[in-house]
Amino acid sequence: MIQRYFSNLISFIFLIMILVQSYISMAIVQEAEDYYHVGLIYYYRGDYDLAIEAFTKAIQLKPDYWEAYDGRGVAYISKGKFQEAINDFSKSIQLNPHSPKAYANRGFAYIHLGKPDDAISDFNQAIKLGMNDGRVYLGRGIAYTLKKEYQKAITDLNEAIKRDPGPYIADAYNIRGTVYFILKDFDKAIDDLTKAIKIDPNIPSAYHNLGKAYLEKKQYKQAIANFTKAIRLKPNDYKIYYDRGIAYLNISDYDKALDDFNQVIKFKPDDADTYIARSRVYLEKNDFERALADANKAIELAPNESSSYLNRGVIYEKKGNYKQAIFDYTKAIELKSDFDKAYFNRGMLYLKLEEKEKAKSDLKKVLEVSKDPDLKASAEEILRKL
Repeated sequence: MIQRYFSNLISFIFLIMILVQSYISMAIVQEAEDYYHVGLIYYYRGDYDLAIEAFTKAIQLKPDYWEAYDGRGVAYISKGKFQEAINDFSKSIQLNPHSPKAYANRGFAYIHLGKPDDAISDFNQAIKLGMNDGRVYLGRGIAYTLKKEYQKAITDLNEAIKRDPGPYIADAYNIRGTVYFILKDFDKAIDDLTKAIKIDPNIPSAYHNLGKAYLEKKQYKQAIANFTKAIRLKPNDYKIYYDRGIAYLNISDYDKALDDFNQVIKFKPDDADTYIARSRVYLEKNDFERALADANKAIELAPNESSSYLNRGVIYEKKGNYKQAIFDYTKAIELKSDFDKAYFNRGMLYLKLEEKEKAKSDLKKVLEVSKDPDLKASAEEILRKL
């Protein structure tokens, strides 16, 4: 009887221990979930450091908490810590390989690290696992853009816009507009970039790219207006000042062009293209010495850039130093064998020097290599008269 009593007592004690352990485990799980939800609150408030801290505590309490790894990974992306984000998404995938969200999130982290192939692989897996919202197609479209596979990018961006990626719809239009710009479909670029701005008027790249599209269409006032809006949103981006300077140069507003090129040089004093552009302004203002100084600086910075020699050749020609001008045009052609403008300029200078056979040879070369219809028409007209 005593033995049965002790046996029952021991069984009761074990039952109590199991219940206590179960209660403790449930309490730990509940505490981990509480930290996870606190992490989400901090994340949506923009307190990313506190979010990371909360997600980390959740993981410490529950090491197999894949949602907490995913949450912390997203917070790391917002902090710009992309490799740490990838590590967390990979752990989340290891713990739950059937969750498409972690694959999609890791895909975006790979984009930030400039690894589009890895990103595409993850977005493909997310789609395979059933994630079909616009965001995943937007991500894959961005990755294809980075790979310069532009038709695939447009297909995915079309799908993203069709499925509506929520708060990222403006980004989808902006990126598709940028792809259209790269493909030189400027009308479609303008349409998409205008839509992006209408949805979100605070995207500097949309204004910048819209300005560039108008610049290509030679609608300089519209280009300048959009560049100016981009500068207000992103005042330290030297590329926008450069593009606006080119637009001002094209409408002969040389003082404003000079202001913009000076600003570029303050931000980036080693940019050869800006010295070339500023030398053109000085040339138009008949300030030959400053024009030549900038042209020489451009060649010093980019000695293998053909346009630098073309630019200096124009300055020497206007100064009446034809021998040096021909030298520079020839150097430009040596560096770029299909440089139509260099052939044209050299041909016209040979014509001025009454070396007609050399002039004919260069102008015929323009017809052979040029894709510029206006330049070819000019060369044809001159050849007919020779």
